[in-house]
Amino acid sequence: MRLSAPLSVLALAIATSTSAGAADWSSNTIGYRYHAAQSEPGTSDKVAKNVLNFTHVSGDKLGTNFFSIDHLKSDNSDPANGASSGASEWYGFYKRSFSISAMTGNTTGYGFAKDLSLTARVDLGTKNTAFAPAPAKLRVGLAADLPVKAGFWTVGLEAYKETNNNSLAAAGNRSVNFDTALALTSAWSIPVAGLGSFDGFLDVIGPKGKDGFRRDTTTEVLLRASMMFDINGPKSGLRAGVGIDYWANKFGCDNSKNGTTTSDITNTCTATSPMVLVTYKF
Repeated sequence: MRLSAPLSVLALAIATSTSAGAADWSSNTIGYRYHAAQSEPGTSDKVAKNVLNFTHVSGDKLGTNFFSIDHLKSDNSDPANGASSGASEWYGFYKRSFSISAMTGNTTGYGFAKDLSLTARVDLGTKNTAFAPAPAKLRVGLAADLPVKAGFWTVGLEAYKETNNNSLAAAGNRSVNFDTALALTSAWSIPVAGLGSFDGFLDVIGPKGKDGFRRDTTTEVLLRASMMFDINGPKSGLRAGVGIDYWANKFGCDNSKNGTTTSDITNTCTATSPMVLVTYKF
């Protein structure tokens, strides 16, 4: 029997945390963030969301494990199916990286990169709206570790494959199998002496064929960046910060042509949202 998305990501979390016993190092972080005005295609570009997060990171002789899961709660402008209250969403992913330097014994780097890694990532999600999205994504690629003096900064290129669901009768109430696309990725955490760190990631996903309304998708850009400040010193594990979330053409929806079969709610596929964040690392 197929697991639901929340159970699937929970199973990944348990498996990842269990395997941490064989890791050379590991850390876990719980966090909260507030988005003031995210977009939801066809609904609004000003959806406020409260987000709880759990993240696990560990490393061994061959590379790293990264697992993250969010529980997102929207305000009433993004309602749950058949309700006036805001929708709830689970979204999680597991990423495994294999260091080419570790596998080959190379210690001299690779030109502009101090290391290269083979990467594989699985994403799963679910949301209780009328659309009832259930994204499942597979990403495989190559990443480069850039030679920053402290912290990390990676860039990568991946093959991206997604399936999803569209439960709206007007759109055919069907599963959606997107075309394979290219994805450009980057993630970073750069220490800022005496303060904390500048953290973030960038995802650029190319067009992936037709969406759930049989419309052409376009390039999607998600940028999330934050300045996180150490509270009571870096060893306390407690941090708080502010940031920005920019999501253009969310889910591949063309912001200039966005609409539904029953309405023409335009310009709801792109939004820039300020954030506040609190995390505790243990």
